Amino acid sequence: MDVNSICCFTDVRRQNSQNKIGKTISATATGALDNGFTMEVIDNAAAIEDPGLEKKICLGALPSMLAFAFLVQLSGFGSSIQRIAFTMPVHELGHATVAWFCGFNAVPTLWKTISPSNRGIAASFVLFVGIVSLVNYGRRHMQNVWVVIAAFLLLMQGIGTLMVSERDSQQYILFGGDGGGMVLATVLMLSFYFGKETQLYKGGLRWGFLGIGAAGFADMFMTWWRSASDRLQVPYGLTGGEPTDAFKLINYHTWSWEQLISRHVAVGVICLLVLLGFYLWGIKQANKMIARKNREDAEAHLAGSGDPNPAVTPNL
Repeated sequence: MDVNSICCFTDVRRQNSQNKIGKTISATATGALDNGFTMEVIDNAAAIEDPGLEKKICLGALPSMLAFAFLVQLSGFGSSIQRIAFTMPVHELGHATVAWFCGFNAVPTLWKTISPSNRGIAASFVLFVGIVSLVNYGRRHMQNVWVVIAAFLLLMQGIGTLMVSERDSQQYILFGGDGGGMVLATVLMLSFYFGKETQLYKGGLRWGFLGIGAAGFADMFMTWWRSASDRLQVPYGLTGGEPTDAFKLINYHTWSWEQLISRHVAVGVICLLVLLGFYLWGIKQANKMIARKNREDAEAHLAGSGDPNPAVTPNL
């Protein structure tokens, strides 16, 4: 054999050896998967076909939706539809969510949240199972952020259910209407930046959640922002023959007008700051996707333009 044949033969043997090692690792991974030890790593960037378009969407979607929702509030045109169609479901779900974390079996409806005066078991159990499922999801997909969020939620459930009295829980549930509603609306808007590998992104659900969240948030926040300078804007009194949440917080739980207004405004401002932080984070992630896409395209171009060595069969 000449020198070229020997070198080529050596390369062939090395490649075969690497293939065997790869098959061994693959077989080991398969066995681990069968035993439940392998974790699936989700690559959100792989689901984005056009990172450049995704960046443009991240730049414009959230500000545009919020600007339109606030414009409806400022102009008054369509504000009643905004409240009925978008705010009320989020508002009632805010009541119910706080009730669940405090151990009450609340049932949200379109206009009222049915909540018993005493704690129950069903809501606490279902909520606990949901949080544990979130932990398992984060562990399986090696996304520690979900584990951290689940740990925080579990802590909140423990405090709300075991350490807060039933009377104090009732005032938090009342505050959860607009206060918790603004938080839920923020979560709906933030979902726009997550779940790229799920139907949330593929089916366009993120656009619906973004619109609902923006509309609901703008309505609830502007109510209390106006109230800071004009108390007549506070939803105080009766609605449908029943006292409003503000009426109950002031007269049943002895909140002052200043506390009522400032606490709602504070929650809204914090939510806006959180939105700003994730907005900047989303743009940063989009830039990373663009850089990654450009790098992969460059590597593919170099690999395609190279002149591969022809296969040489050793002369044995």
